[in-house]
Amino acid sequence: MTPDFDSIINSAAEKYKKLLISQLERNEKIKAEGDFIDYTKLDKLVIGICGGDGIGPIISKAAGDVLEFLLAEEIKEGKIELRYIEGLTIENRVAHNQAIPDDVMEELYKCPVILKG
Repeated sequence: MTPDFDSIINSAAEKYKKLLISQLERNEKIKAEGDFIDYTKLDKLVIGICGGDGIGPIISKAAGDVLEFLLAEEIKEGKIELRYIEGLTIENRVAHNQAIPDDVMEELYKCPVILKG
């Protein structure tokens, strides 16, 4: 029996359409709230890089290396700063009995963008 490709494609397209519409509506709602960061107006973009646990530190370090390469000019010009943030290990979180220890959260708040491994 030959699959009905048109039906399969139409079904997938309809599901994608619903998802896309919901995301566009969400985007408009976020814009209406107006309490977001306009990254084009920042003097410097600080990207916090957090390793975490397991292979997270390895992945985060590699991602940081890629960002350093891709954004070398912007980093050199002082437009972007990559900031490595320690303390999201399970041991540190358990020691502080917090999902994110206060000192780590304080550092995260200083970064408009966070890369978490």
